[in-house]
Amino acid sequence: MATYKIVGGKPLKGEIIPVPNKNSILKLIPAALLTKEPVILRNVPLSSDVRLMLKIVKQLGGKVTYLDEGNSVKINAKELSTYEIDPELSQKAKASVMFMGPLLIRFKKANMPIPGGCKLGTRPLDAFIDNMVQMGAKYIREKGYYLEAEKLHGAKIWSWFPSVTATENAVMLAVLTPGLTEIYNAASEPHTQDLCNMLNAMGAKIYGIGSNRLTIEGVSELHGVDWKVIPDHLDIGAYIAAAAMTGGEITIKDAIPEHMSMILQFFEKIGIKVKIKGEDIYVNGNQRMECALTVRGDIFDVKTFAWPFLPPDFVHVAVVSALKAKGSMIFHNSFYEYGFFFIEEVAKMKAKIIMADPHRIITFGPTSYKGAKLIAPNIIQATMALFLAALSAEGTTILEDAEDSLMRRYPDLLENYRKLGADIVKL
Repeated sequence: MATYKIVGGKPLKGEIIPVPNKNSILKLIPAALLTKEPVILRNVPLSSDVRLMLKIVKQLGGKVTYLDEGNSVKINAKELSTYEIDPELSQKAKASVMFMGPLLIRFKKANMPIPGGCKLGTRPLDAFIDNMVQMGAKYIREKGYYLEAEKLHGAKIWSWFPSVTATENAVMLAVLTPGLTEIYNAASEPHTQDLCNMLNAMGAKIYGIGSNRLTIEGVSELHGVDWKVIPDHLDIGAYIAAAAMTGGEITIKDAIPEHMSMILQFFEKIGIKVKIKGEDIYVNGNQRMECALTVRGDIFDVKTFAWPFLPPDFVHVAVVSALKAKGSMIFHNSFYEYGFFFIEEVAKMKAKIIMADPHRIITFGPTSYKGAKLIAPNIIQATMALFLAALSAEGTTILEDAEDSLMRRYPDLLENYRKLGADIVKL
């Protein structure tokens, strides 16, 4: 695992294009298996997770061709050869579960071992499996994640929780299943919208995209498509934080501001306002950072939840940003019980922060981060937060074990931040 040496305290300035949405492409790749015609995906981040998903396509018998110097891929799933996902591949990323729906459509059965992913806590697949069972699949527990589906049918699905993977997999299953499927309390994240929009471009009939109720009319077949992946709202949020924390000035190109509403509201709560210029976002970091209070004068409680709330995966970057602001904030992450343990590393940089319980922390600012020797957790966004804190810190930070996590989402991270003036060396 590579170590980064980061000399902080340099204002980051310039224009940048955000990375494509990792959580989008990881679902668009399995969706390509729903048609026997070629699917071209453009603006593809060749991160380690994306490469893994493409390996699974090839392991299942599909063909993958790289186009545009690796920035695009063509997937041809005309002749798949197996319904079983290789255990070694599936255990490296949680997104491998997204092949289950397409494999059920193609083979009427699907099998895979327990998937991997970030160490955020327990991440059960109950809703994921339950949605498929409601549509006629049979789950055989004794065989691991093994499902059969001789005859699928539309269903009215009421979700206990707006799970992204459960919603997206049910959508992929429903688009080629006879009848009408309605999903209540559906996920509506930007990457879920991107998947639904691409499927519609392939001939699906999905209604209510962007809302918490999706209606899908099953069709007999889908055709190929040429699709451009949307930008990553988490990466855009990180660049806003980088400008604010270093006192820099960054223009983020083609940022789709409509996907950024809650993240931008958070930054306003710590004194950072951006300017929207068409599809671009301009950030001037020379603003007075101060944590807002409630109307009663109490500490503001930042709660994360499923879209359109503040995304849980953004909370780590939000925490290190708020620590730069005068005052205090409470952060409440109800999703993952291990998500806040990274604050032990943040505290090494002279930050004042208290863990009330595994789901709540309190920040005390303003913090002048000091360089330190840090160990990155196996959580992508927590590692990104440490990276940003190091960029704004006085002195040198050694960030150990960082690359494996960061390259899963940000394959061009070092190059992009160096363009903005960051002093980073890979050891």
